[in-house]
Amino acid sequence: MYKISGLRNIWIFVLSLAVAGSLFGASSKNKTDDKSSDRLKSDYIFMEALRHHERDSDDAYFDLISRAHELDPSNSELAFYRGYYGFMISNEDSIAFNEGYNLMKSHFNQNPSEFYNNFVYGSINDRIGQKEEALRVWGTLDSVYPTKTEVALKLAEALAASRDSANIAKSIGVYDRIEKSQGKNIPISSRKIRAYIATRDTASIFDEVAALLKASPRSIEYNVFAGDIYSMFSSNDSALYYYDRACEIDSTSGLACYARANFYKTIGDSIGYDREVFRALTRESLDLNTKLELMTSYIRALYENPAQQPRIQELFASLLDQHPHEVDIHELYCSYLMAIQDYSQAAEQLGYAIDIDPSQEERWGTLMTLYIQDNNYEKSAETAEKALHYFPDNSTFYHILGVDYVQLKEYDKALTAFDTAISKLDPADFEERSQITTAIGDLYYSKNEVDSAFAFYDKAIEIDPDNLLALNNCAYYLAVEGRDLDRAETMSARTIREKPDDATSLDTYAWVMFKKKNYVEAQAYIEKAIANSEELSEELCHHAGDIYFMNGDPKKALEYWEQALEYAPDNELLKRKVKHKTYFYE
Repeated sequence: MYKISGLRNIWIFVLSLAVAGSLFGASSKNKTDDKSSDRLKSDYIFMEALRHHERDSDDAYFDLISRAHELDPSNSELAFYRGYYGFMISNEDSIAFNEGYNLMKSHFNQNPSEFYNNFVYGSINDRIGQKEEALRVWGTLDSVYPTKTEVALKLAEALAASRDSANIAKSIGVYDRIEKSQGKNIPISSRKIRAYIATRDTASIFDEVAALLKASPRSIEYNVFAGDIYSMFSSNDSALYYYDRACEIDSTSGLACYARANFYKTIGDSIGYDREVFRALTRESLDLNTKLELMTSYIRALYENPAQQPRIQELFASLLDQHPHEVDIHELYCSYLMAIQDYSQAAEQLGYAIDIDPSQEERWGTLMTLYIQDNNYEKSAETAEKALHYFPDNSTFYHILGVDYVQLKEYDKALTAFDTAISKLDPADFEERSQITTAIGDLYYSKNEVDSAFAFYDKAIEIDPDNLLALNNCAYYLAVEGRDLDRAETMSARTIREKPDDATSLDTYAWVMFKKKNYVEAQAYIEKAIANSEELSEELCHHAGDIYFMNGDPKKALEYWEQALEYAPDNELLKRKVKHKTYFYE
């Protein structure tokens, strides 16, 4: 005999007997005990699943809930959880979808009075368009919980969604029941009106509007709602009556002015719309989001009309007076000013937005670009330097800073900025690396270090053979220098194929043709460049003059030289060409 001592050994001995009994076919354990044991295991696993669910361990939760359901398939609540989660992650797996749906349905059939899970099941049926099943669920829950408004609303919506005239009539009855407990209100009236629209019962729609107004005749919201309904049915006189009444009840109401403004816009009354927009936007009672929505709509409709610019700016002044520290207003004003190409004022507004909230990288980049558009490279550089205090690893900001320094002829600072930009880049970002290398090429050309410039252009193209800027700049400066014109033509032709309407690329190709003495072709491309230019420049006009002269049209040449001289009045070569009305090489 083995000697068994201590509690631990006694426990081992008991376990060994239990195992032996099972191995040698002991029949004292009945099936009921097995089921009870599985239920206990299932309960434990279910609790563990919930713990993982709280930790957002979704995979573990699903595995555990599935195991718990496997152990105790009779537990309909477990079945619901298993079914719901399987349904939600089924995506396009129809088998998993149907399995999950049927488990939830089974739970409802077994426990029709259980509220929370069955509410979820009913909502899922609404979502997937199972109208009959949704109606069954909501009807059942409503009979069990007649005082729960959320259920009654779901039932009424399901009845109305069936498009059956008898069910729609029942939905009105449910809405009436809700109104008895809540009183008249716009959300319920809106739902009733939708039901009446489905049955084309126009008389009942206007009766519902009248009943709502009777409940609170001096409610601004109810009068505006009445105006909206009459406007929807093109009863414009009645609509305007209720909008006017809302404004009379409270002349400071932004909502009333806003509604009336939209009404005038709908009927095409631009004078009335303009007047009411101004009234609405000057009302402090109108919430900011609605003001921004109205202002955005107003700008889109009228910004292209120069006569409206003073009006729009007056509205912005009013808004900023009311909300001086709202970033969204400054940004919207900036967007408008950009649209009308007032880059200086746009930069000022965006600067205010950044002062209020400097945390948005994109705003800083836009502000730098606005200063560049305004040819204010000093302010752009200043902005870039400030931005880099907040975002020291932003390679684009260093790139822009380098461009600014090139324009300011601070070449050493520019080169440092470009080198830093490259060091901050993702090694896989070949496109940006090529663009910065192109900018370094431009820098060296500005310094009149031509060989270094072409070396960097070549490097940029090697890094990214699709860099059209590098191809264009290299081609242009090769033409200017009169070097390797065949290669210049090949590169420039590539940019033309990719961007056939780009004025800069067309001008480059025209100049390459000029240098190759293909004057007729040069004229065809310079004319395309001029036609595709938003605005002319000294360079474009100067090229055009030279090309027309070589094509035997000195009169046209003189016109373009004179235009070029207006852009660059200190250009001595242009002065000689205009004075002598002839072409000079130097």
